[in-house]
Amino acid sequence: MMVEDRLSSLSDELIHKILSCFDIKFVVQTCLLSSRWEYLWTSMPCLNFSSFSPLPKFAKFVTNVLSHRNHQVEVSSIELDFHGGASQVFVKNIAKGIVLCDDLFSMCVNLKNLTLRCFSVKVAVEVFDIVTPQLSNLTLISGFHLNVINLIAPQLENLTIVNCSIKYLNAPPGLSSLSYSDYRPPMQLSKDRFHSLNKVNICLYLLHGLTYEDACKTINMLQELHSARYLTLNSNIIECIFSFPDSLLHNPPPFSNLNCLTIIDSNMKKDAYKVKMSTEVKNLFLKNSPSATLIMKLPEVLLS
Repeated sequence: MMVEDRLSSLSDELIHKILSCFDIKFVVQTCLLSSRWEYLWTSMPCLNFSSFSPLPKFAKFVTNVLSHRNHQVEVSSIELDFHGGASQVFVKNIAKGIVLCDDLFSMCVNLKNLTLRCFSVKVAVEVFDIVTPQLSNLTLISGFHLNVINLIAPQLENLTIVNCSIKYLNAPPGLSSLSYSDYRPPMQLSKDRFHSLNKVNICLYLLHGLTYEDACKTINMLQELHSARYLTLNSNIIECIFSFPDSLLHNPPPFSNLNCLTIIDSNMKKDAYKVKMSTEVKNLFLKNSPSATLIMKLPEVLLS
């Protein structure tokens, strides 16, 4: 009695969708099943390379797959997982033919959550526009060559930025939550745009040493975040500001809506900074919000 092959009777599109859950090495091996499957792998729109540990074998396999696939079928996604150094030629061979259109995000009219991780913009691009009419949550992690980020996202509520080389951020006015951390001097924020902030979390890890310019940039950033109700800063920010008291003469942070200010440890070497904060922090940040709560989550050495 012959068993009916229901899987082979499915459409190519549906089979591709099923196979997209597997590594491309397994997908290629399905060509041995029957003549029906012989060339199905060549038109896979989703390519997942993660089955080889030695880099030479991995590079050879990737090259073979890309050179034998049906190039009339567009690649919608590629996932790479390997260990070791990859030559520039190898990387270019993988990315060849993959082009992101300028209005990629604006075409996703119903997009509400977006995360970009380990990405870069061409050096020649001065302004990177993210145009998303329905986007409410945006996370940017490890982005490079980002001179100016222009967020045209009227529904954006939550923005998280981690270790991105952004020089200037133009954000929509309805932003409710901002989380920003970096080891570089802080980015510049667009003027008079942050009127609806509820929660703000800023952590700076200035590894190159503190400078007067860093203090001024930090204060300028805090100036634009004046509407925050719940503010969290790391101790490195406090140290930076109080290391250069002259930077506060003309532009003290005008927080008038604060309900709570939290100062957290920077998780750096304890001997790298000496902070006497309690009185100074209250005078600086809580002067216009006297009823706000001050929470200091710091080691004892920082409070002495």
